[in-house]
Amino acid sequence: MNTIILTTALLATTLFHSETTTVSSEVKQKIEHSISMLGMKLPLEVNQRGLVRASLKVDENGKLQIMESNYSHQELRDLLETELLNIDLEGRTTNEVFYYEFRFEKH
Repeated sequence: MNTIILTTALLATTLFHSETTTVSSEVKQKIEHSISMLGMKLPLEVNQRGLVRASLKVDENGKLQIMESNYSHQELRDLLETELLNIDLEGRTTNEVFYYEFRFEKH
């Protein structure tokens, strides 16, 4: 049985403007939905853990862009990047930078 233990932390550079909060919430929901689909694809051995930290921004086309990332496993980072770059926020844009930490564990 494959289990993902996923811990994400989302910090946005600004959280008080209502439009910003809407976009932040939308980004968080779409990322969580996308990441929940990774279970069977995780490039980790049983009982192995992985970590990816990333700073993300929504571009003018509503697509997530990875500005910077740190990771424990290259394959995990590549898989996560593929999933994140496929997220479409339907033309929403913001000047926010989102900081995420993804923790994975395969059982």
